[in-house]
Amino acid sequence: MCVVLVVNLSHGGVDTSWGTASNTILKVGGGSGNTLLVAWIANSPQIMLSFCYFAMNSECTSMVSNPSHWAGAYEWNNMASSHKGLRVTKPFQEQRSTYFLQLPLRLSLPLMTMSGGLHWLLSQSIFLVQVDSYDRVGHRKESDSVSGCGISGLSFVILCVTFYIFVFVVGFVGRKHLTLQIPFAASCSLVISAACHAPSTEKNTHLKQVQWGVVEERMFDGERHCSFFSGPVTKPQDGVRYR
Repeated sequence: MCVVLVVNLSHGGVDTSWGTASNTILKVGGGSGNTLLVAWIANSPQIMLSFCYFAMNSECTSMVSNPSHWAGAYEWNNMASSHKGLRVTKPFQEQRSTYFLQLPLRLSLPLMTMSGGLHWLLSQSIFLVQVDSYDRVGHRKESDSVSGCGISGLSFVILCVTFYIFVFVVGFVGRKHLTLQIPFAASCSLVISAACHAPSTEKNTHLKQVQWGVVEERMFDGERHCSFFSGPVTKPQDGVRYR
């Protein structure tokens, strides 16, 4: 960002031309070696942008796959709202499969679209420029050919604004609050196990569509019990003890 700002200021201010129409060029020199150097300079930010995308994708994946984050907790919490099949790698009967590319489509498609858009904006902000000279008869003068790095200030400003909006949206989604319907489990196997003690009449519960709630059968010394169950369940009441 600082390099782009300095180059634009050295050329009299930010160039308002879009993309390759910009006349702001950081000239390096002629020869194939300089051309490769400029190509590396122009494309190295693409690598850094890819790492930023991987970090965002990893954060969204952790939110989905880890119940201590919002999206994973959202799916766990929804198990108390209606009957749903358990989400597993290889579904059987009424089970549900895991997300494609580790993310639901409502997250993966916007992420991939945004990634492609950011890479395209970056290619319009910093790009390779080859300046060739020709004599009057149309012969190319190798000694006068110059390679340079073209910079579009307008494209770069739009790239920065779009990137920060992207970061803000991901952060906003990660901070969304939920209305609790089921005790949070995070990665605690003790809590998850307690929610899986179905009534004795239930067989192969994991293969059916289940919902978490208060089951009709009284278990554990005749006390009311909350569990995943394929049959009808009711919501727990405040002030009532459940096991």
